[in-house]
Amino acid sequence: MLTPSSSPPLLRLAIYRASSLGDVILATACLDLLQHLQVPTEITWVGRGPALDVIALSWPNVRTLTVNRTDSVIELQRTIDQLRQNHLFIDLQCNLRSGWLARNLKTMHGVPYFSAEKAQLARSRLLVEARVRGRRRPLPEKSLIPQRLQYDLMCDALKLGLKHHLPADMLDGLHTIAVRPRLPIPADYDRPWRKELRFGSWLGVAPGAAHPTKQAPLTAMQGILDHVLATNERDGGLGPGPLGLVFYGDDNDRQTARQLLDQLRWEGPVLNLAGRLSLWETAVALSETACLLANDSSLGHIAEAVDTPTAILFGPTVEAFGFAPRMKQSRAFSTLLGCRPCSKHGKVSCRYDDKLCFSALNLDDVSSHLLGLLRNPGSGRVVTLPSSPSLSSWAVPPSISLMPR
Repeated sequence: MLTPSSSPPLLRLAIYRASSLGDVILATACLDLLQHLQVPTEITWVGRGPALDVIALSWPNVRTLTVNRTDSVIELQRTIDQLRQNHLFIDLQCNLRSGWLARNLKTMHGVPYFSAEKAQLARSRLLVEARVRGRRRPLPEKSLIPQRLQYDLMCDALKLGLKHHLPADMLDGLHTIAVRPRLPIPADYDRPWRKELRFGSWLGVAPGAAHPTKQAPLTAMQGILDHVLATNERDGGLGPGPLGLVFYGDDNDRQTARQLLDQLRWEGPVLNLAGRLSLWETAVALSETACLLANDSSLGHIAEAVDTPTAILFGPTVEAFGFAPRMKQSRAFSTLLGCRPCSKHGKVSCRYDDKLCFSALNLDDVSSHLLGLLRNPGSGRVVTLPSSPSLSSWAVPPSISLMPR
């Protein structure tokens, strides 16, 4: 009589999340969840572009599979063939293409699929209320507190799939595991800029966003930094070593950083890394940064994925959309203007043509928060070593494409 194996069964699953960049970073919470479960896994991540490269470099044992917007039905059929051996398909994209793949995988190969809740109706309701309310009444404070963060909704889909496939005794603690978006960074990945960032204290600044309408005016950024720098001069330093400014983003943000520096009374160290790093390298650099000042953008999510606390400026979007910072040391800053939110993604130009959602921000509150983080460097760090055999090895990544908008 054969003795049953005591080792847990291998779980094969595919995760589909291709865009946007910030959502892909948030979706890495699913990989963190799988690592906590200690279940042997073979994971395929379906996506495209630089964000998919970051998944491959941060989680080297995760197989990546590219699906392009221009793929024909024949090419998508090949993708289905490559995914047919999976036990689960987790659809975090929830668009027509991912839905088509999911349904055909189930019909042709019996692979069950589970889709994430995107809370589109709740967001649409917030938009309608803002349009009706205008500036006659203030924004309800409940709109500043998301009921569920977006990455929690993504993990819910994965948990449903795991409950469907795994035996009950392997699901102990599934709903109590504390997970977070995470990009593991190897300690031995050395570049000159990383070595420089390890000396002194560095305040990161990301002046850009996916859409110009989501960018705080330079005057707001300048006001915040002026206060921080003046306090640094008055107190003779805020942390170990000199205080430096490091800028992140793409080529457009590099020019914005230069304009900002022209307005600042700053004689300390400066690193303008905007437009000079790949997306992966940006994550590495952020892991060496004390804190980050940014708009509601993907860079804020990347910073928190490497446990760097943030100060995030919200303008045309609201925290209730589910993209607020998740770390206790991070904070979102916004106003109670009744006309917020303007649109689901912050693309629409201000209908009052004054961007009051940014100019009315309390800049002293933002700078005070950053000062607190600089005085207590490392307070937001969580050092977690990989332990799951399926997600355990590090890779030394090459430089890849420049940071996208």
